Amino acid sequence: MARPTSTHPNRTARHYAGRDDAKSQSSPDVVDGELARIIDELRPGGPALDLGSGVGGHLARIGAACGWVVGVDVSVAALRGAKAATGAPVLASDGARMPFAPASFSFVVCTEVLEHVDDPGAVFAEIARVLRDDGVAFVTTPNYANLAGIHKLIADTRSGRSDWNPWGAHEGGHEAFMTGRRLWAAAEPYFDAMSIRALDYGQALTGRFGPLDRLAWSRPGRAVLRRVLPVLHDPKRSRLRWHGMHTELVLRKTGRS
Repeated sequence: MARPTSTHPNRTARHYAGRDDAKSQSSPDVVDGELARIIDELRPGGPALDLGSGVGGHLARIGAACGWVVGVDVSVAALRGAKAATGAPVLASDGARMPFAPASFSFVVCTEVLEHVDDPGAVFAEIARVLRDDGVAFVTTPNYANLAGIHKLIADTRSGRSDWNPWGAHEGGHEAFMTGRRLWAAAEPYFDAMSIRALDYGQALTGRFGPLDRLAWSRPGRAVLRRVLPVLHDPKRSRLRWHGMHTELVLRKTGRS
């Protein structure tokens, strides 16, 4: 694949366009599992778009469900890997300015991407533009409205950068202090929420602080977590949905967009 001749207007996109780091170009297992659940539950049709597809971890699953999928990312190196692994069509593009006609897709997936862009609202506007009126968007980001957020504030202040995350990925990049409420605020002008869920309270509770991690892995800690985590993950407890380690939005385009 040739390197695109156009430049990325987004400063963060310019950084990630040059990355060759598979660990920073994939989604955690909990997000992969939720995508599989949503596909099984909603049975979305095609064509489909995987925006921020990275090394292509979602492409085979989405393609099998929707019949046709294209992967879009700013990293040419990641797209080469995705193409080699899956054979799916891929395209290098900034997510805020994609070369697709309006209403091109029935299903859009964007996982663990919007914390790395300068303007999530611009990307949501573009997703709404390329999504059909009856289409569905599945979006996730990390969420720092929890103890992990305190760790991030401390680490980013010490380093002078905004790149700390619980997974140790994309050092030197950009990871915004994203929260579930900020994510939904960026999406709300363009979408109605079919569901808003929190994922993975474990890291949210420990903040990846060493002493708390060790306590969580101890026998008493595991016993407490076995009781607490199912309560926290109960989707009926709406106040708790803003404090998991990830926020999941399942969206349908609103008539306002």
